[in-house]
Amino acid sequence: MEPVAILRIAVGAVILAYVGYCLLNQKVWVRGDVGLKSTVFAWGTREENQFVFLLHTILGTVLGIYLIASPFLW
Repeated sequence: MEPVAILRIAVGAVILAYVGYCLLNQKVWVRGDVGLKSTVFAWGTREENQFVFLLHTILGTVLGIYLIASPFLW
């Protein structure tokens, strides 16, 4: 197995670990209240950040599975 494939699998596993942590604790890593120019980062609850929580969960799961499975598919 090539080093790039191993790196992809490792990155995919880290992404899935983040998604799992978010699901278990019902929190997501977000910027502060100010918006895109905010320099404050913190854990936000699922209730306060519903859209971001779903976005991270869905896209993180899809990307993580793709990164882990892609070396075995092609």
